[in-house]
Amino acid sequence: MKPRRGFHRHRRLAVVGALAALLAASGALAASSSAGSRPTSAQPGPAVRAGTPAADAQYRRAHRSPRPKRSRTQPPAVGSPRPSTPAPTATSSPRPTPSAGGGRGCALPAFPTAACTGVPPGWTPTVRHQGDLVVTRAGTVLTDHLVTGSILVRAENVVIRRTRLYGTVDNFLGDRVHGGLLVEDSEVVNPPGEEFSTDQHYAFGVANYTCRRCKVVNRMEGWRIGAKDYPGAGPVTIEDSYARLAVPPGMCRSVDPHGDGMQSYHGPSVVLRHNTIDQRLDDCPTAPVFIPDQRNDGGTIRDNLLAGGGYSLRVTGGWFPAITGNKIVHNSYGYGPVDVDCRKVGDWSGNATVRYDWVAGRVLSEVTPLDHCR
Repeated sequence: MKPRRGFHRHRRLAVVGALAALLAASGALAASSSAGSRPTSAQPGPAVRAGTPAADAQYRRAHRSPRPKRSRTQPPAVGSPRPSTPAPTATSSPRPTPSAGGGRGCALPAFPTAACTGVPPGWTPTVRHQGDLVVTRAGTVLTDHLVTGSILVRAENVVIRRTRLYGTVDNFLGDRVHGGLLVEDSEVVNPPGEEFSTDQHYAFGVANYTCRRCKVVNRMEGWRIGAKDYPGAGPVTIEDSYARLAVPPGMCRSVDPHGDGMQSYHGPSVVLRHNTIDQRLDDCPTAPVFIPDQRNDGGTIRDNLLAGGGYSLRVTGGWFPAITGNKIVHNSYGYGPVDVDCRKVGDWSGNATVRYDWVAGRVLSEVTPLDHCR
């Protein structure tokens, strides 16, 4: 501390020494008082691993947007089977397994619906597994499984096809990502008789995976992209897929989960191509697509149909070579259709708000071209 001006040089050393001692004692007392009143949040705590549910909750609390008011005139979600519907019996007429990229009749200009994603019509499981299924052998192919828990992938190059589960597909286990995961024509839904879920865990995650014609029904979280700093992490592709996100009625008043259709958190680059993400049944959402400024690499976002959220398309973190052809359902959002950092976007074109036929999966008319990012 610098000495205050105006002190006289002729004061005796004893007085100066006494004052110095008094000031030192006072400073020590103040430092002790300050340390004792320091809030707990300022003290260092245990590290939270990026990509875990604890980290996700911590980040959402710090970056949540105000809760949007849900429109009273919002139409109910239709055209999607209830998740509680039992698996079709073996007497149903099965259809041939679709080829990769076929989209089962949902190719553009149509968008994916519940009917052309997930397990195909007429499906019945050949394997029923109670509880979690842990995959430990590289190159394993799971086909036509019904899993009442989660599928925990602890091996590389695993393939999951035509499978229904009630938990989550997770390849971020044991402090590493088990990459090369391919999920096709599979779905995360709720058990029979359970229309909504209180499970806040993501349906599919978290890095170095491809999800094609996947389906999520009445869950709070869809896809997660994260853990890019861990061994095995790599880019993610989500295409030709459908998600209807929902929060149990009344839950937002007490828990406020701030769910996402697709959230990136410490995430590698992602390609989102030709998906439908409907978040209109969530009263306290973040966004159908949420890639914030949180050490994300960004990605390419093309030809998606989005509805609901505070903002339907909220991307501010990383680099986005192209955000093109995305359609956002008019007046389905709380604040606006997009929240985008234009400085981080290469090609921005063909995006618009639209009126949409939820049964047919087709745009009825364009309302407003989104010629600018904001």
